[in-house]
Amino acid sequence: MKRIFTLIALAVLSLPAFAQTEDTLLSDIIQNYFNNYCVEGYRPAQSMRADSFRVDEQQRLVSIFANEPFYSQPFTPQSVNRIYRELPRLFPQPYNTYRVVVFGRNSQQIEDLIPNIYRTAKADANRLWGEKNYNGNPWVQNTSAPYIPTKGLANRHLMIWPSHGRYFRDGSWQWQRPYLYCTTEDMFTQSFVYPYLFPMLEKAGAIIYCPRERDIQQNEAIVDNDRPHLMGDYSETSSGTEHWATIATGFSTPTGLLVDSIQPFSLGTARTITATTKKFGTASATWTPRIPHAGRYAVYVSYSSQPNSVPDAHYTVYHKGQRTQFKVNQKMGGSTWVYLGTFDFDEGENWQSRVVLSNQSNYSGVVTADGIRFGGGFSQNERGYAGTSGLPRFLEAARYQAQWAGLPDSLYNTENGENDYNDDLRVRGNFTNWLSAGSIYNPNPTYSARRDSLHVPSQQSQKLVPLELALAIHSDAGVRKDRSIFGTLGICTTTLPTNGDTYYNSGLSRYASQDLANILVSTLTNDLSAYYDTTWTRREVWDRNYAETRMPEIPSAILEIMSHQNFSDMKFGHDPSFKFQLSRSIYKSLLRFVNYEHGIKDCIVQPLPIHQFSALLSEKDSSVQLSWLPTADKLEPSAAPTDYIVYTSVGDGAFDNGRLTQGKTSLTLPVSPGRQYNFKVTAVNAGGQSMPSEILSVYKATEATAHLLIVNGFDRVSGPVWVERNDSLGFDLREDIGVPYLYTTAFCGRQTDFTHPEASYNSSAELQGKTLAGNTFDYPMQHGQAIAAAHKYSFSSVSREAAYQTDWDKYDLVDYIAGLQRDVPYNLSHYKTFDAPMQKKMSAYAHHGGNLLVSGAYIGRDMQQGDEHNFLKDILKVSFAGIETYGGDSIKGLNLQIPIYRKWNAEHYALQNSDILVPTSSDAFCAFSYPSGQSAGIAYKGRRRAAITMGFPFTSIKGAHLRSKAMNALLTFLLRK
Repeated sequence: MKRIFTLIALAVLSLPAFAQTEDTLLSDIIQNYFNNYCVEGYRPAQSMRADSFRVDEQQRLVSIFANEPFYSQPFTPQSVNRIYRELPRLFPQPYNTYRVVVFGRNSQQIEDLIPNIYRTAKADANRLWGEKNYNGNPWVQNTSAPYIPTKGLANRHLMIWPSHGRYFRDGSWQWQRPYLYCTTEDMFTQSFVYPYLFPMLEKAGAIIYCPRERDIQQNEAIVDNDRPHLMGDYSETSSGTEHWATIATGFSTPTGLLVDSIQPFSLGTARTITATTKKFGTASATWTPRIPHAGRYAVYVSYSSQPNSVPDAHYTVYHKGQRTQFKVNQKMGGSTWVYLGTFDFDEGENWQSRVVLSNQSNYSGVVTADGIRFGGGFSQNERGYAGTSGLPRFLEAARYQAQWAGLPDSLYNTENGENDYNDDLRVRGNFTNWLSAGSIYNPNPTYSARRDSLHVPSQQSQKLVPLELALAIHSDAGVRKDRSIFGTLGICTTTLPTNGDTYYNSGLSRYASQDLANILVSTLTNDLSAYYDTTWTRREVWDRNYAETRMPEIPSAILEIMSHQNFSDMKFGHDPSFKFQLSRSIYKSLLRFVNYEHGIKDCIVQPLPIHQFSALLSEKDSSVQLSWLPTADKLEPSAAPTDYIVYTSVGDGAFDNGRLTQGKTSLTLPVSPGRQYNFKVTAVNAGGQSMPSEILSVYKATEATAHLLIVNGFDRVSGPVWVERNDSLGFDLREDIGVPYLYTTAFCGRQTDFTHPEASYNSSAELQGKTLAGNTFDYPMQHGQAIAAAHKYSFSSVSREAAYQTDWDKYDLVDYIAGLQRDVPYNLSHYKTFDAPMQKKMSAYAHHGGNLLVSGAYIGRDMQQGDEHNFLKDILKVSFAGIETYGGDSIKGLNLQIPIYRKWNAEHYALQNSDILVPTSSDAFCAFSYPSGQSAGIAYKGRRRAAITMGFPFTSIKGAHLRSKAMNALLTFLLRK
């Protein structure tokens, strides 16, 4: 006999009196258990409860049906066993001897909600790829790289994107979310994905495709065979009997703005030539762009995939004196933009800025050539009277990038131009399925096209890209009134609403997506809680009908990383070090999920960046000794490095492709006099490569009159200053915008409302679309360029950490870079300008007669505690006398009018405010002044030593020539006997 009860309305059931009493008691016990049930760190939007239960007397079974907040928790074998152990103990007789099963959505038992990777029992094989594994050539491979990860993500192709982007709706261009806390969601999430997550995944070996533009470079140059001289030069060479020929449709640069009817990859033609196995005398196609402005540009290639295309087309990118080689599998992914990498290019058109495609191959077949694009570019889609968005392309919705990247009209214009927002939601899944159609992971392709009707692509049009995962990174909206962390939410779709199907075309269970979402949320909340010694709130993993998780025919998830509307979340979210940690957590989840799907459990996490880096010239010969130390990852034992890569550039040239050190943490390299050498290091292991170190430099003068040591004491990264009072919350960019890592595009503008309620914390829009420079970690190179211009001073350089271990007494002068170093409460880490050990080190050097050049914006105000004031007074001969909040765009000194970076810009961080420093000795005097007449820097000349302390960073001087002139004057004063 089966009896079914709804816990809310149990009393209306017609049952015998004693049974009703027993069942009422059982109902109360179940509901009390669910009401009091909790998981540490888990905070769903609604209370957990049981909606109903069923008693099967014959099977002696109690089945409980939980609500969404309960079944969306992070289940583990331990938590499920605990539930099944605790519930029967609470039941009255005879139910305490019955078996208990708790169900979630679609009658799924909670034990089935444990992700495969966390199970102690047998895994669900339906959620694993099993024998399905792509073993062919990767879509793109950098053959100049000195190593390939073997236990990372090599040859794994992933589709990843951030949020929505700017889109057209109701007659105007708009964002999905309002301006809050100096940003909006579509700008905010990109600040995690592009600078952090993509490099981490690619350094693990993954090939990433993004349906939105990923390059923040606003300039663009396209070189194509159909208009060969429009923005550069396209040329070809033939060899023997092998000649280039025109084939069917291909890309051509549109003559005007894009409307829905224009499909750029159908406007032109492509070129083809027979491949050859010869190593020499091959044919080639060359694309030489006319670069609008010197800088970093993404390079995208395009081609036509033919039945006999080769899987190893050889491309070479020439960039500022270096060349980097790639193999591209032209059997897949034709007629779209294929990302190779991002490189430094000089302005203009020259032979050192070009891409060359050879017809050399290890396979028989054909090589094809079409347009090549340099840079992300600017808005180009015209929408009625509203025109274009007026923003860089990387800020626009995927709907517009899809059109630009070759997606057919039926897949990006699903609403016939009536609703770009709905188009954009669908285009991500359509783009994923279009690219992956015919691959091993999407072998029987269908994809939702116009208004969700099904369309089966022809075999000839299948792109064959073996994408095996799709992930959308969003930030949710919501507020915790108690000012606690709002937290992280995961979303997946396991059941198609149209037909109830729970399997992908490949035969893989859609519950693999539920595993993916669970792993992402669990890893992120655990990592952030451990790293920041807090409780990062875990929210639900929703199994719901969202286009971004419903439409892709591969495992897919949405990760709502935090709430951009919740102040406590954004105190973390604006900080670059937090962006790094959160992105690393996502990378680790993808690493583990993808590998486990293929039965691989022993994947290895890539190392953290190295530290204590030094580059010291030898006293005996023309060589440099590089040394560093690995950084231990307290959360990941497997992340220990086994080797290192040293990258070198000479002068202002690009960095080379690196060399392995065979596991050594030091390396001696030859240097030639009169040339500046720049170095950076990454740590590697079988899982991948770390993010790069800072850049250090050395220079050996032909006839050196002095040897200098440059100390990079500027390693701060920080979010903007907090405003946190009873009546106001927010971020004040005007006081301190913080220090981005390399750059940021996350800010829309200043916050204009700091008052309650939180939902009204609006911001302006003057910064949207602008790139703001941050800490570029290359200041020894910039200082070094100014020193080397005099041709008479040699120099070495060290990081702040390495400076403690370096013998300063060997050097005639120490150039200490303080930049924007500052220890303030809104830093998530400590960045003291001179901590106690550094004060001791600098004091000892000064007492031994050492000369000091110190520059930074916060040297005075950051050194006002205890003996810090005396350190400034005795060693630097300065005292802090206030803040110059707006000192104009120039400073007087050295008989020069020195322009400096005061406004936010893409070239150098802005000097928002700086210290007023006054002399504390009769031998010291004002050497620099603000337009107000206040002192901006002090020079000191004693009997045994000299010092100059600049209240502004040296690199904030605009122009390399002027910096060289200023540095020569500074060193002449400091080193003159």
